[in-house]
Amino acid sequence: MTTPDLAMLQAECEQLRAQVADLQSQLQRFQRIVEDTDQLMTEVDAAGRFTYVNAAAKHYFGMPPEACLGRLSLEFLHPEDQAPARQALIECVQRHERMLTIENRIVHRSGQMIPMLWTITIHYDEQGQFVSATSIASDITSIQRLRFELTESRTMLQLVIDNLPQAVFWKDRDGRFLGCNHRFLIDAGLSSTAEVVGRTDFDMPWHEQAAAYRTDDLAVMQSGPKYYLEEPLNRHDGTPIWLRTSKIPLRRNGDVIGVLGIYEDVTALKQQEEELRTFKLLVENAPDGIAIADPQLKLQYTNPALAAMLGYETLVGMTVHDIFYQPDLPLLERIAEQVMQGLTPRETVRYVNRDGSLITVQASALALRDRHGNLTGYASINRDITEQLQAEEELRRSERRNRALLEAMPDLMFVLSTDGVFLDYKVDCSGRIMLPPEAFLGRHVAEVLPPYLAERVVYHIEQLRLTGEMQQFEYQLDLGDQVEEYEARMVLSNNDTLILSRNVTEQRRIERERTAMQEQIIAAQQATLRELSTPLMPIANGVVVMPLIGVIDTTRAQQIMETLLYGVAEHRAQVAIIDITGVKVVDTQVAGALMRAAQAARMLGAQVLLTGISPEIAQTLVYIGAELRDLVTKATLQEGIDYALKRQVAVRR
Repeated sequence: MTTPDLAMLQAECEQLRAQVADLQSQLQRFQRIVEDTDQLMTEVDAAGRFTYVNAAAKHYFGMPPEACLGRLSLEFLHPEDQAPARQALIECVQRHERMLTIENRIVHRSGQMIPMLWTITIHYDEQGQFVSATSIASDITSIQRLRFELTESRTMLQLVIDNLPQAVFWKDRDGRFLGCNHRFLIDAGLSSTAEVVGRTDFDMPWHEQAAAYRTDDLAVMQSGPKYYLEEPLNRHDGTPIWLRTSKIPLRRNGDVIGVLGIYEDVTALKQQEEELRTFKLLVENAPDGIAIADPQLKLQYTNPALAAMLGYETLVGMTVHDIFYQPDLPLLERIAEQVMQGLTPRETVRYVNRDGSLITVQASALALRDRHGNLTGYASINRDITEQLQAEEELRRSERRNRALLEAMPDLMFVLSTDGVFLDYKVDCSGRIMLPPEAFLGRHVAEVLPPYLAERVVYHIEQLRLTGEMQQFEYQLDLGDQVEEYEARMVLSNNDTLILSRNVTEQRRIERERTAMQEQIIAAQQATLRELSTPLMPIANGVVVMPLIGVIDTTRAQQIMETLLYGVAEHRAQVAIIDITGVKVVDTQVAGALMRAAQAARMLGAQVLLTGISPEIAQTLVYIGAELRDLVTKATLQEGIDYALKRQVAVRR
């Protein structure tokens, strides 16, 4: 080897010595760092036994590092954390990952537990098999404490929010819920915040209002807060409620990241407001006068009815004494005393109208008090009964008149219930009734009246209830010495039945006598009429004439035949003239009657002569085929008489 080569080797050796020295220096420095750090640094083999532990082991384990070597690392963990730690390492190795971060608790020799955060590096050989692991662990006691404090703070904040009477919620820019309080969960019908997070209003029970809510959210994020919005909401059970909502933009570092909202259920308030409006509307339009006065009786409010009642546009500012009738002031003092005693008096008082006339009212008053029971004023309701009193007086006069008329009526009266029980009665002018009052009052008609009459009364009561029309019927009662006849009228009287029964015994007797007499008169009149309707007159020896007028029916045809035959026989007539000039209609029946009369007369030796046939009757007789060959016909009565007289002269010769 030449000298230059040796020099080069020596130079390289020196350089290597310098690098080794530097590496040793760095290694010593790293060793000092590792040994002096307060973090726990360890190395374990594939079996999980410590192959290296730095000096921090004394602090964390309570034993020197050399005492830890060869022991299972899991022995130093809390028993509850050993299985999770082993499982986490196994899963990491199965995934062939090199890094693992895990939290658990180590147990100091003294028994103290220390929470640690482990950062583990896993080493594999060339075949990918797990061979060892190095780790750095840090005491996270302070972090755990901060976590606990943060959790407590969040828990307290959530507790405060959950106990607010208002519902609170917050959303991101896209309208997805990020959180809420318990009140909000109740309305949504959910049990935990986790069920809300990620949903939008379109996913909630109030999805029908979601579009309007989203419009408000966008306006708030763009333009700023909106306060006291009144809007509807449908709760999870379908109940509609009204909300008063306020929304503000959520900001982070000046950027809007969403919306914070808070609302309260004002349904009851809205109902109260509506009831108040309704109440005010009722009061303003009430027909009764309503007034509110302060403790000094100065009117603070009156409704239009009271002002109009007393003839004023307004009564506010006046006192009760100004409108009260002065002689009635002692009554006002008595009312005030009763009100102060907690009573609600109702008295008839008189007010003075603006025109000086008196108004009589039915007034009720009560005291108004605050929540502490202090008197704040008086309220009164006043009903004008002036016309009512006049009407009542007129009604009393009318009742007196009606009672006098009732007493003067000759009818027997009964009041029955709907089921036919006697409730009241009034005797007629005779003062007679079938039974004493104690025998029928309070009893059913079936228990008192004869069966046939009880049935009729019950029937007519039912008909009266069905139709509402007055029922009339007659009945008879055997009162021992005679039979009395009655005419009854039945009408409704409120919910009862009123029966007016009149004794018509004498009236019916007179009517029967009158009817019998009328029948006799009618019979005599009919006989006379028969004679007049079918007259027969002798005009010459052996000649009789029967002029007929009007309509000939079956009865009259028989009369014609009888009269004709009796006349022919009585006057020994050889010619009988029947004049039909006054008969307007001749039909088959009339023609048949004339033919039968002619045949009967011929049997008595007389020839029948028919006169007064008009062209119309002649046409009718031909049309109906009447056979008149046994009759001699002449156009007029005069021609018939002339024919009869000539025939008689010829017979005598």
